[in-house]
Amino acid sequence: MNERIKNIQLYGKKARGQKELLKHLSGQKLTFKQAIYAKCYDWMNYFSDGKVDCNMPHCSLAPFMAYNQNREKRTTKKTMPWDQVEKMRTARL
Repeated sequence: MNERIKNIQLYGKKARGQKELLKHLSGQKLTFKQAIYAKCYDWMNYFSDGKVDCNMPHCSLAPFMAYNQNREKRTTKKTMPWDQVEKMRTARL
């Protein structure tokens, strides 16, 4: 077994990014979001000091960090223009 995987399982806190990092180290593919969480988990030394924000404002991943209170949340819900909603309502009648 990989030494890093053993260390994560022994000393790493159960936190967002742990399973993603283990998945990466075992050779599996990650999504963009999973890769961010895995890198933050790795960078924060497996959150050995607790699940806290890294407070590194110059890090390009900081806006997406799992424990950043002001993290950017991607919304997938799209709003439809009002005139299009009206067209759909009249089409149903």
